Amino acid sequence: MSSLSSTSVKRPSWVSRLARILQARSFVFAPEQIDIAEGLRAATAVALVVAASQMLHCPMLTWGAFAAFWTCLADPGGPDRIRLRTMGGFALAGTMLAGSMSWAASMGQVVAAPILCLLVFICALGRSYGAAATQVGVLASVVAVVAIDYPSSMVHAGMLACVFLAGCVWALILCLLLWRVPPYRPARRAVGAIFRDLANMTVELEAIAKNAAPSTRGQLLGVGHRHIEQLHAGHRRAVRNTIERARVAVNQITTGQNDGPVRRGLTTILEGGDRIFAGLIALQHHLDTVDGRLDKTLIVDLLHQLKSLLIEVAQQVQRTDPDWTRLRSDADLLAHYAQVAGGFGGHVAAIWARVLSELVDGWGQGTGEVTLVPSAGGQPEIASPDVAIIRHALRVAAVVLVAYVVTSYFNIPYSYWATMAVLVVMQPHAATTWPRMLERVIGSAVGGLAAAALSMLLPVPAGLLVLIFPLAAATIAFRSVSYTLFVVFLTPLFVLVADLLALSHGETIAVARALNNLLGSALSLAGCLLLWPDPAPQPFREKLAEAVAVNMRYAALVSRPDAPLEDVEAARREAGLSSNAAEIIRGRMILERRRGRAHLDEAAALLGALRKLAGASTVMLLIRSTMQRDIAEARASRYDALAVALDALVRGLSADAKLTTNIELKDRLEQAVAHTVEMCLLYAMAIETETLPDPIPGYQAPRDRI
Repeated sequence: MSSLSSTSVKRPSWVSRLARILQARSFVFAPEQIDIAEGLRAATAVALVVAASQMLHCPMLTWGAFAAFWTCLADPGGPDRIRLRTMGGFALAGTMLAGSMSWAASMGQVVAAPILCLLVFICALGRSYGAAATQVGVLASVVAVVAIDYPSSMVHAGMLACVFLAGCVWALILCLLLWRVPPYRPARRAVGAIFRDLANMTVELEAIAKNAAPSTRGQLLGVGHRHIEQLHAGHRRAVRNTIERARVAVNQITTGQNDGPVRRGLTTILEGGDRIFAGLIALQHHLDTVDGRLDKTLIVDLLHQLKSLLIEVAQQVQRTDPDWTRLRSDADLLAHYAQVAGGFGGHVAAIWARVLSELVDGWGQGTGEVTLVPSAGGQPEIASPDVAIIRHALRVAAVVLVAYVVTSYFNIPYSYWATMAVLVVMQPHAATTWPRMLERVIGSAVGGLAAAALSMLLPVPAGLLVLIFPLAAATIAFRSVSYTLFVVFLTPLFVLVADLLALSHGETIAVARALNNLLGSALSLAGCLLLWPDPAPQPFREKLAEAVAVNMRYAALVSRPDAPLEDVEAARREAGLSSNAAEIIRGRMILERRRGRAHLDEAAALLGALRKLAGASTVMLLIRSTMQRDIAEARASRYDALAVALDALVRGLSADAKLTTNIELKDRLEQAVAHTVEMCLLYAMAIETETLPDPIPGYQAPRDRI
């Protein structure tokens, strides 16, 4: 492999950097999920029905356009039978709700309100049947809250239901027969995004290997490379989030296909990406801790070659019939590099070459020796999942009832947007409701301003009709990218469709939508906080302690040669997730201006030390087969003991009493950082010398090192 040290390093795009920033603050931004084909298909379904309603001067046909749009939203992707069952289920439920709620509304609020509350409760129970059923339940509830704003006689309500059913059937025919798109494309894109993020991580690591001065072990104890450490943490957090998002996407899109070749192939590639991620972490730690004896030219060559391989995987995995010819030959080049280079870089290259070969073989055979790790996520403190779903359904129904009564009492125009906001904003937990509320409010405000401007610029029906197509296309195309972008395009779409029914009122409709969304979002958050509120959030100190415990467990497991590899890999994943969770909470607390009071700078130093410890542990994971058993067991026992000591330090507990002052807490945090950094240093030494230095008795960190 020739030297590539003179090759320029292309930095990640601004889109990738933006995604990393938003993910660090609990806002999903997945640019890989832009789907132009699905957007154009949905736009066709909506625009043709709206055009027919204008040409026939039949406003009721607009319900057919809404039905087609919502049916496209209900499309879960995947096998046709799953799609037909899901979209067909929505069509039947939506048709019944559209007619029944429109008729019930004609009998007055006293009759309509309790019926609406009951139906929303029943729809919310669909959450117990998975993500697709949850989406159908929410969309069916949306139909109910919109229909209740259109009181009709029994005959007229029946006609409305027929129009709604026709719109759903039209969308079904278009999606399943006339305009088919690859059913597994969202999952393929999610898996491909793993390798895109890994390539970005490789680019940054290559730049550091080329240009940064060699780090020394002494610098490991300082903060002179704070920016580089933050860069490393950001990449590791982004890749871990992308891996977990892809895991969810594969599970959702292949529902009922547990033994299907597509699921096995995608899972093989996903797990291969996770193993390549582990190698990058280990190599990054190796670069940060070795001194000037390392020839970084070979490392730069390796990273440059790997970047090309990762981009190739990202491109091929999104194809229905991928061509792995180039990847096979490049994997052979990596294996050759491993033999030539030697050292730790060669060891990592050999592992990557083996992973890529298994990836290609696993995809081609529809098999692969992969370990399916269940999705992470803390379980709510409840008696059972059924109780949580029932409680959430009751809460949604109650808040929808309140929104309906309030908007009806004050005679707020287009009040269904408030109740609709309640349905889509309210989540089972307040911690996930407030980001959704913020995205909904921002998206509605921006979209409302755009809708008002468009209504003034193009006041004639023909002009508004032309705009509906691109807006519908953008709404569906960006629905899985970002909820904020989805609402930004959804708002003018709904406003312009409503404007076609009441010309020259576009500005009023846009303002009404924005205000109603604000009201519904605020009621959603209030409902989560007041009705069966979540248990008190885990204190940040507890999150830190959890991150310490999980990372220490990972280090201890790696040190045990007889520990099952599945347990070690699960611990590695949990270590990354726990550090991510603590870093995200820390970011929120900074926004709340609690930096000094909560000692967030000291916490950042501790989290950085844990990242170093995880990196050192991953290095040891890759060479654990060469470890001497007696040394390894001594190291594991030591980490078990230190985990207990660090847990007490971070939780703010002394040997016999709780800490009483912030100064003591700060001192404990600094001690925790010092102990963790000391372990990283000793771990790095042990990796190279295969000896275990004695711990430093009474080790305390000097102030200038924290």
